[in-house]
Amino acid sequence: MSTKMWQKGSGVMVSVPELDLCCYGRSQSEAVLRLFTNLLKYHNELKGLDTLSSRQEVHFGLLKGWIKSVENKMRAGEPVLTLAGRGGRSSF
Repeated sequence: MSTKMWQKGSGVMVSVPELDLCCYGRSQSEAVLRLFTNLLKYHNELKGLDTLSSRQEVHFGLLKGWIKSVENKMRAGEPVLTLAGRGGRSSF
């Protein structure tokens, strides 16, 4: 998955275009933390459903891969995410 970050007024917006998900924060750190938290919540929400729509199945597949990547990076002691400069693409 990729992330996109940009200035919005006095704050920062960060999004995951593949999931149509955006979060706002007063700082880059706050926006990224909100996005991270919402990604985990969305994963758990999808995991708890008995049946998924085709769109939800695609999102769940992306989120499962992302969580596995985060777990692997944490085990290896690598940074969990990298951020690009303003308006750039980042990896999550």
